[in-house]
Order: sequence, then C-alpha cells, then structure tokens
Amino acid sequence: MFPEDSASEEPSVRMGEDTEIGTAVGYNLRSWKCLKLLALNADGVLFTPTALQGPAGLHLRTYHSRDVVGVRRLRRTGVQVLLLSDEDDPVFNTLAEREKCSLRQNCKDKLSELDSHRQELGLSWSEVGYVGHDESDVECMRRVGVSACADNSDSLVQRIARFISNYAGAKGALREFTDQVVELNKMGPKLDTEVEGLIR
Repeated sequence: MFPEDSASEEPSVRMGEDTEIGTAVGYNLRSWKCLKLLALNADGVLFTPTALQGPAGLHLRTYHSRDVVGVRRLRRTGVQVLLLSDEDDPVFNTLAEREKCSLRQNCKDKLSELDSHRQELGLSWSEVGYVGHDESDVECMRRVGVSACADNSDSLVQRIARFISNYAGAKGALREFTDQVVELNKMGPKLDTEVEGLIR
C-alpha cells in the first residue's frame, strides 16, 4: 500500500550500509537541507528499464502513475526536477515536456550535467537531491545533499543511499521518496532545531 498524501506516520525505510547512522525516522536528517532540485535517473527510477520494441521501430516504456504524481507534487512546491538518462529516448521527451521537468539525455557524465544545471539555478549541493538506480549514478549520489534509491537498485547504489525505498523503481519508489521531500521541506528552518533535539 502506498503512503497517502496526508499520512503523518513516519516511513519504514532503510539506510545504505555506507551512510552515517541517522535518527529513528529511517534516514539521515543530520545533513538534510530544504531541497530545491531533485535529479533522478529516468531509466529504472521513473521508467522501467525494459523497453518494448514494436512494429516500425515503435519504442514503449512503462511508468507508475503514482511516481508521476510525486513529481507533480514536487513541482507544485517549487522543487525543480531534472531527468538524466544514459540513452536518447523520445519517450522521455514526452513526459518531461508534459510535467515541465528538465531533461538531459545521452549523458556520458551525469555528474557534469547535474553540476551544470545546479550552477544555472544558483544552488548549493546541499539543496540538491538525487534518486539513483545504477552505477552511473554513484558519483552524483555521493555529491548531493540527500540520495535515495529503490529496493531493486544496483547493490553499490543501495550501499551509499541515505534513503532506500520499500518499493521497486518505476513501481512507487520515487513517490515514497518525494512524499518525504515535500513533508520535510515544509518544516523549513525548524528542521535543524528539531534534528538537534533528536540526536542529542
């Protein structure tokens, strides 16, 4: 069952093995800042990595509607969303345009693409989050303020993620994380004070 938009219960999520032990809520709040940009690997996080090849070269991918709703909730709260992909797939263009997300395809160096976009927006790394899926995401995940992944992501990705969803990629993992981003962003300046109280 997916968490409801209005749910107040704390999520039962896991932390990667290589991350610092956080608080009882399941992820490391010590370094959490109000996120203003969320970047993610379009392959495996928003869309299933499996592609269907139809007649006349028709290319199909699937995604979960709840994940897209999560992206919309972020956009409504002022968080920018950047989709990154190793490939060049027209399917990504359609969704990115409809949901008003930035898109960088055929990325040979995701960290450089993310850094360039971050600087264009005038953001610090602590204001950037990243949801990864494969080894090509590792450097980005290590650089940003908060990193996350699905429970079927690459083992290395899971070891360094600060938030590991209970759901698979393209099957609700992104929505579970974006719900937490929306709620924690609402706390704003109060967060640092409350975290200090939790970790004393």
